Amino acid sequence: MHIHKIYKIYMNYTEKIKWLCIAVILLLILVNYIFFIHKSTKLIKIIFFNIFFIPLFSLLFYTNIGKKIIIFIKDIKSELFQITWPNYIETLKTTGIVLLLIILTSVFLWIFDALILRIVSWILTPRL
Repeated sequence: MHIHKIYKIYMNYTEKIKWLCIAVILLLILVNYIFFIHKSTKLIKIIFFNIFFIPLFSLLFYTNIGKKIIIFIKDIKSELFQITWPNYIETLKTTGIVLLLIILTSVFLWIFDALILRIVSWILTPRL
């Protein structure tokens, strides 16, 4: 058998074992929450929570999906560093322009609404 096929079979089984362990840990968290919710103090709940979630996340990040998530987060971080953020003056000018346009649009719509109201009321009033 070719070594590459053996490696693929091995990696496939290790992924399945990792996901099985993740499912077991999630089941343990659920059982702990359901059965010991009223019987234990908050400190014990926090301790059990940390005991279960540390291996859960460490296993999750060693799966193929977890590795893709880590790569995605690193890509997001590198993209955030490439953004050129506006300075204070640019932000102030842009905000002023937006507020001015909002005021002008609202005044225009107010006048247009009043004009349409007058026209409709003139059409609908009875004439003698």
